[in-house]
Amino acid sequence: MAHGSELHSVGSETLAVVPLGLDDFSSLRYLHITALRAQTAEVLSDAEMAAFIKLVNSVAYTELLMREEIYGGWLHGELVGTVSWQASADSGATARIGSVFARHPRLGIGRQLLAAVEGRAQRCGFVQFAACVTANAVPFFERQGYRVASRGVRTLTSECALPVTFMKKVAPRPRYATSSTLM
Repeated sequence: MAHGSELHSVGSETLAVVPLGLDDFSSLRYLHITALRAQTAEVLSDAEMAAFIKLVNSVAYTELLMREEIYGGWLHGELVGTVSWQASADSGATARIGSVFARHPRLGIGRQLLAAVEGRAQRCGFVQFAACVTANAVPFFERQGYRVASRGVRTLTSECALPVTFMKKVAPRPRYATSSTLM
């Protein structure tokens, strides 16, 4: 297994969560386009969908992804989900979560991937998380403890802007054992 990889259970299967690199971007692009088409048809216009697909197939998308620490979830040799994180540019105190895509919704893949990157960000000292998501993903993030902060448009490139919901989460503080609980 690659350095930095983790194993998680998804039903009776094992999901390998592995850092992704350039060699994985062909599979990543396929996953992002497939998941986008299947899950956002009701919330994005045809023009928004076409602009995002064009972006995913461009060098600009690679440049966007290279700014993030991106992980993939693999089942039986197939990339079935992605998630990324990076320090927020505005405050440095918040970890920005991105690239959350799951090929098979409702199997727990997205939940496992999100928990993995939140854990990585927490180990780096972050306790606040922010995500910018399309309307279809809002219920998923709410189930993971995120709350709606605002709604707006995220401009990814001059040719691709999407309606989004900005969400925030504060991780629970770890509980430390006191001397009375250690006895």
